[in-house]
Amino acid sequence: MSYLVEDCLIIIFNELRKKPSSLYSCILVNKYWCHVAMPILWEDPFELFNGGSSSRHKLYNLIISLLPTPSKRLLLDNNIIELPIQESSNQPLFNYINFSSQVPSNFIDDMIKLLIKKEDGFNIIKETSQKYLLEREVYKLFVSNCENIIHFNWQTRQPLSQFQGASTCFSQLRSLIIDLQFVTSIELFAMAQICQNIEELSVFECYDDIPGLIWFIDTQKNLLSLSLYFKSDEKQCLQLSEVIKRKASTLRKFSIEPLIISISPKFLPSLINLQHLELKNIYGHDNDRMDIFKEYEWAYSLSLASFPNLQYLETAFLPFSKECDLIEKSNGSILDIDICRMNNNIEGIGYNKKLIKVISTNCPNIERLNIEIEIENLCGIREVLINCLRLIKLQLSITNNEDKCACDELLEILVEFSPKTLYKLTFCTNFIFTPDGLKNFFENWKGRKPLILNTHSCTGNYLTDDYKMIIGKYLGEGVIKEII
Repeated sequence: MSYLVEDCLIIIFNELRKKPSSLYSCILVNKYWCHVAMPILWEDPFELFNGGSSSRHKLYNLIISLLPTPSKRLLLDNNIIELPIQESSNQPLFNYINFSSQVPSNFIDDMIKLLIKKEDGFNIIKETSQKYLLEREVYKLFVSNCENIIHFNWQTRQPLSQFQGASTCFSQLRSLIIDLQFVTSIELFAMAQICQNIEELSVFECYDDIPGLIWFIDTQKNLLSLSLYFKSDEKQCLQLSEVIKRKASTLRKFSIEPLIISISPKFLPSLINLQHLELKNIYGHDNDRMDIFKEYEWAYSLSLASFPNLQYLETAFLPFSKECDLIEKSNGSILDIDICRMNNNIEGIGYNKKLIKVISTNCPNIERLNIEIEIENLCGIREVLINCLRLIKLQLSITNNEDKCACDELLEILVEFSPKTLYKLTFCTNFIFTPDGLKNFFENWKGRKPLILNTHSCTGNYLTDDYKMIIGKYLGEGVIKEII
């Protein structure tokens, strides 16, 4: 019977994971409840813990108390902590860190910042040394006690692979974020010996062909997702491109930003199993950073690429018009499109009309669409609404409405031609609707699935009292379910 009771308690306590204060109250009921609930509370408490500095101090001091005696003595000798070294009889009831399912970098970083403060006669060398020592001992504590963690955000200069228990801690990693501001090539070589089963890898602050990173990626046996965030395009990464090509058969998701020319695109035609593609060329409209040769190299590689299993496509400020080609070669598998373009792209704003036509013809299963439309071609969206009968969410922007023309025609098209599945609408910058146009739209939407409207980025007409009254009226009547 006791096993049944424990099973029931575990179910109840698991429901309270996101309510740490309630779970903590359960711990205080009795010793039996405490032993059942404590591992659940400490499995992943770090993101949920958002108390004030006083509460955080208590938690951080508890973690200090879990350090082995040599670590505490080292911190005491360097004036980093003031707590006395506890006798074994006064040790905490549990090894709380042993319950943890993660090595929480952000949490540890906050701990270091809170416990080591600038003092009178501030000495930056002393402070840096103290922070490094405290960070090292805390990471040692977590690495030696956490087993088989699945996700890790790697943003420390500590030599984690050298710490006791590193192979047990990191060998089962499946999801990893690497920040190259902190992680060295040498440490990447070392960690590649421990974790070779990464499925989801994100790399921040890429700046060159780093040998350790190349080797780390190469050793992964089943890399499904790769996201690259570059901080520089001074050197185009060629070896990184080659290792991506070698991993192409397993990759299902690939993402790059903020400047795509930071890497050679020769790997693109090899990504034949890709399902999710993000090419965010955020800095691409900056003329000072443009490289025509590299841009045409990307255009050529994309023209050779074909992603027949593609389900998600997101592009931003591509300097060439290849979205249509990618959509046409997707075999109708695309479910989500998010495209942001430059008004002055090399093929002119008329490319938008072609894009809408291609989407309506080649994406019968699409559920979410975010594109720009031209004020002269509002009716173009009709083709998408008629042919894409599974559309759930539609987000629209207008590329050119300097004359502030009313867009009521679009509302009429939405009412008449939208599939029954559509109920999430977002109107972004430059949309203007008249009060009568909005009233007619909401009146004619009655009887359909209530709308979820996102108008936060619209022009100011939604901020006037007239528009607020109209939206409030139909929100009250249930025509609009939610405004976000």
